[in-house]
Amino acid sequence: MARILVVDDTPQNLALVELYLRGSEFEVTAASGGAEALELCAHQAFALILLDVVMPGIDGFEVCRRLKNDPRTAFVPVIFLTGHLADESEKFAAYQIGAVDYLQKPIHKEELLARMRVMLRLEETRSRLDRENATLRAELAAAERQVGELERRRVQMLELRREVQSCEGAGALVLDAAGALLAMDEAAQATFGSLPLGQPLGAGSGAGALAAQALAQGLAQRPMPSDVELRTPLPRVLQVETVRLPGSQQRLVTLFDVTALRAAERHLVDREPAETQMAEPPAPSPGPAAPPRYAMSEFVGRSASVRDLTVLVDRLRQSRSTVLIYGESGTGKELVARALHFDGQNRSAPFIPLHCGAIAPELVESELFGHEKGAFTGAQQARDGLFRAADGGTIFLDEIAELSPAVQVKLLRVLQRGEIRPVGASLSQVVDVRILAATNRDLLQMVRAGQFREDLYYRLEVVTVHLPPLRERLDDLPLLVEHFLRAGNRRHDRLARPVRGVSRAALALLMAYPWPGNVRELENVVDRAFALGVGELLQAEDLPPRVRAGTPELVPKPVWRTAESEPDGLPPSAMPAPALAAAPPALLPAESQPAANCDVRTLRQDAERQAFLRAIRDCAGDNTAAARALGVPRSTFYRRLKELGLRA
Repeated sequence: MARILVVDDTPQNLALVELYLRGSEFEVTAASGGAEALELCAHQAFALILLDVVMPGIDGFEVCRRLKNDPRTAFVPVIFLTGHLADESEKFAAYQIGAVDYLQKPIHKEELLARMRVMLRLEETRSRLDRENATLRAELAAAERQVGELERRRVQMLELRREVQSCEGAGALVLDAAGALLAMDEAAQATFGSLPLGQPLGAGSGAGALAAQALAQGLAQRPMPSDVELRTPLPRVLQVETVRLPGSQQRLVTLFDVTALRAAERHLVDREPAETQMAEPPAPSPGPAAPPRYAMSEFVGRSASVRDLTVLVDRLRQSRSTVLIYGESGTGKELVARALHFDGQNRSAPFIPLHCGAIAPELVESELFGHEKGAFTGAQQARDGLFRAADGGTIFLDEIAELSPAVQVKLLRVLQRGEIRPVGASLSQVVDVRILAATNRDLLQMVRAGQFREDLYYRLEVVTVHLPPLRERLDDLPLLVEHFLRAGNRRHDRLARPVRGVSRAALALLMAYPWPGNVRELENVVDRAFALGVGELLQAEDLPPRVRAGTPELVPKPVWRTAESEPDGLPPSAMPAPALAAAPPALLPAESQPAANCDVRTLRQDAERQAFLRAIRDCAGDNTAAARALGVPRSTFYRRLKELGLRA
């Protein structure tokens, strides 16, 4: 039986539809609202959905939009049911977001059953055609890949054949059993110059003698290499063959110049597909089945730093705590925010992202908190803000450092009491919103400079998440390239002739680049290659000049990190210099009292030096324990010891 989901906030309508479908080929599941429907769709599969339009909370249009954006439910037919008279524009909007039909209440049983059966037959036909098309596309793509591979090999063989034919003889030498030079032909003289006969190969001075010494060293190796590389007088690669002359201990050494041939071989190897799949983690040991490991949605990476980040997100995704995300531009701060929301228990609630620097300063307050009618010029009607729209869900404030001081005060009130006051309103409104914030700036430094409120800073820093820049997780770069190539094949309609991978030479250049724009810059580099007509493989010539040269146009700008810049749990004498200067002298240890001629930097270094010495003394010289007591990583602990002039 086909399972049908019926969504309506009126119990009478649900009962009526269930009565109509009783005894038919349909199995009915009922939902009394949009949130319940989304939750059911996340755990069950339905053949068709009957969806009411007007419902409290999440209406039918929003439910349909979310279903169509989810790959698991994108192709499930949705039939809208409405009790109010709909105009053509509303029907057109329903069809635009993916609905297949739009029925006016009251509904007749025969019409409802007929339309449902028609839509299910159409969906069955579409699924069958999709499967057949997918099979045909896969067969065609496989045939094209085979043809492309054969053509590539043919071209390679032609290139190698031309290089083999162009190999020139570099001369012949006769050596005795001790390695002394007995004779050499004109080609060898052209290669090495005039070498003294009767002396060991390489005797004498000059560039030719140095080249002969390199040849002699190669001949002395066991096993003897087939190729010897000469660096003087010109870089050359010689293929060496030795034959013992009959009836004597003398050896005939013949040389062939294969410099161009080896260069062609290296060029062909560089253009081969690189291995972009990282090794899978080791299989778990036999025993009780372990629960499946959590993986962040849409975040690509398996490096150690990404695994640590995933563990932290896994611990935070089911909570409603405020989270502050630090990371350079392009590291994926919004992806982490989306994982914290959509991978948690409130995934069906609203998620509203806002870039605080993308809105005019005079409009930020109205955008966040809403406004009353007549609150300012142009406010012809009251409007809910984003906090009101996100009630029960999450709001993501990207680049929160861009907020003005006036808006910071209002945001502090939301964090403290869960209250907002629209512009022009006299009464506050209570909202239940989880706040996720992100920044690529040093908020603590901004607090010290008076550019960011200290009380808001501590309200936001409930939990901090630090995103590593791409240059610190280069192990993930091959996976990211593969991910962006698959996305580019879909976006640029290259499924019939896809880009299969990246060449070794191109991958080496990508791995050597510092990526100041992080993952976003890498995505743009791959997208640029698609726009310019990349071939079957992403080659070195498909990369921008700055990547090929390894010279970025911008310098990477590291983001401040709590654990490395401000150790937690330090004693009073290790307080930051501003705090020391502001504290009453009676509360400070004698060694921490500021001297009259000391500047802020000196005070800070002295306080930090005393804290490190005290921690080492208390831990009996155990540096690992001292670093743990100070709350800093060991690498930072040793670096600061050196900077403070202390011995490890």
